[in-house]
Amino acid sequence: MRSLLGGLATLVNRAPVAYVGPGQRLSIPWVGTSGAEAQMRAMGSVGTLFAIVNRTSNATSQVHWRLWRTAPSGRREDRVEVTRHLALDLWRKPNPFMTGQEFVESTQQHVDLTGEGWWVVERDARARSIPLGLWPVRPDRMEPVPSPTEFLAGYIYHGPDGREVPLRLDEVIQLRMPNPLDPYRGMGPVQAILTDLDSARYSAEWNRNFFRNSAEPGGIIEVDKRLSDDEFDEMSTRWNEQHRGVANAHRVAVIEQGKWVNRTFTMRDMQFTELRSVSRDVIREAFGIPKFAVGDVDDVNRATADASSAWFGEHLTVPRLERFKGALNNDFLPMFGSTAVGLEFDYDSPVAGDEAAANAERTSKATAAKTLTDAGYDPAEVLAVVGLPPMRHTAPAGPPALPAPTATLRRPVVARVPRVVAQEAAASLEEWEQELEALTEQWAAEVTPEQVEEAVEQVEEAVDEGDLAALAALLISSTVAAGLLADSMIAVAVGAAQAVLDAAEAAGVSPVPDVTVDAQALTAAAQVRAALMASALGEAAGREALRVAGPDASGTEVAEQVRAHLDGLSDRYVRDQLGGALWSAVGAGRLAALEVLPEPAAYVADEVRDRNTCGPCREVDGREYTLLSAALLDYPTGAGYVACEGGIRCRGLIEPRW
Repeated sequence: MRSLLGGLATLVNRAPVAYVGPGQRLSIPWVGTSGAEAQMRAMGSVGTLFAIVNRTSNATSQVHWRLWRTAPSGRREDRVEVTRHLALDLWRKPNPFMTGQEFVESTQQHVDLTGEGWWVVERDARARSIPLGLWPVRPDRMEPVPSPTEFLAGYIYHGPDGREVPLRLDEVIQLRMPNPLDPYRGMGPVQAILTDLDSARYSAEWNRNFFRNSAEPGGIIEVDKRLSDDEFDEMSTRWNEQHRGVANAHRVAVIEQGKWVNRTFTMRDMQFTELRSVSRDVIREAFGIPKFAVGDVDDVNRATADASSAWFGEHLTVPRLERFKGALNNDFLPMFGSTAVGLEFDYDSPVAGDEAAANAERTSKATAAKTLTDAGYDPAEVLAVVGLPPMRHTAPAGPPALPAPTATLRRPVVARVPRVVAQEAAASLEEWEQELEALTEQWAAEVTPEQVEEAVEQVEEAVDEGDLAALAALLISSTVAAGLLADSMIAVAVGAAQAVLDAAEAAGVSPVPDVTVDAQALTAAAQVRAALMASALGEAAGREALRVAGPDASGTEVAEQVRAHLDGLSDRYVRDQLGGALWSAVGAGRLAALEVLPEPAAYVADEVRDRNTCGPCREVDGREYTLLSAALLDYPTGAGYVACEGGIRCRGLIEPRW
């Protein structure tokens, strides 16, 4: 019977092998909670360890994170950034008392010191499917509970008062540096050097006591008889008064009874300076960090400083960021269900680009391309082989020109024209500004109040019925909003198309054809934009309601707090969304005109250059294109540069030069 039961237990074990026996907890003596606490305390007692952990955790916490929607192609450059999502908001503000930077820094300190970082996920018992907050907790207070069949059953948090709090698998996220002896715990560098850390700390304490006690290592006073208590106290008191402390160093000792036996070891004999130097090297070795990474440099110039910064980012910061990235994408994002499908967190690289290396690589590729082309190979295939983008070839005088790639390929910058804002571009921008102001005022008067009222009513109903899960799916109507936005988009599109036609006629284009703006497409775009804005308002209402809905709160109380929150929101989001929609309509109108007009001499990228202009837009400003199809690669809608860091706030255009 025992054999049969053992066989059944093996069958239901979901892990390929058993990590623990039934009812058994895996325990390794030297990685217990007391050991983790000692490892964390070491940071405050050894200067070298503090410098290393402080530097690495600071660098890790200062990197900017973004949320992306993955592309079907799988390429990073094809991803689309997501700027509004509950997961992103929670990552930037994990809990009411911590910023995202402080949260990451605290977690990284724990990982560097103990090999483990723990997050406890805050949830509401009435709507467990929605995470409300993230809290970092000390590794020495967390205990995984292994399962003989499921690998892991849950966790236990040991509170400061001794209470044990059981936690489910979906309430905890663990980051760890794998421990070769324990699949449930981590192992950090500090565990490997605890003895050396103690040596460094003890040598520092010995030096301190050396100055506090007698300004030199102690000796022995020998007496030839047994002293009474009064005689012993008298001799000790007189000795301390005359010789204890730095101010009394090297005074002549007068002893009434007994004799002085000199010390055995001198400060030179103890070699504490060498000991502390060796300890620093051992600590850095455990973390794999050179001296320059903690500011210990003998000689530095710009080249070595740049190289040190790049090395630090590539070898120390990036691996730590990858650990966070894995936890966010594999453990954190799935908690948001279907709303997070196809999304991923990623960070801006902390490694500065090497401009000299990039230039050398580009020169090497160009040389290889020329060599292969001169040898008779197809130029388009050559570009693909050496890793250069497709480009148009301008035939030189004399030898036959190489065949040009297709017109849909991006053309390199072959000329920059003097930036002169075209008359039709200025007219389009002015009309856009006027329409945006009017639409924003109308939106605030006719759209926002009705949508806020709808959100408040649904919040009150959900709270009163105890159905907090309904807060994740508030339905806000957008019919009125879509109608207003569609009318404005059609108006600015018609005006933009007319401005291009007027400019072409003034430049001598004759006859000027008629243009029809696709009102149906603009209306569909307005409906989508209005629905997304309504959804965003519903999300803001649901998030605020979930935050303030206490166990005893009534629906009316929560609804009023939500109303106050929504009424206090800035109109920045609304202006950005409406401005982006209207500017896309400007592009649609201009494209409608350009597609029926004769080809101009060139198309030129025209960006509004002011203090808010981003780097990519400054770079593209003045770029010349000979074909409209090539220009549309950079300006897919005819308005707004595809690589603009401001996204929908870009006000770039394609200008025809007749």
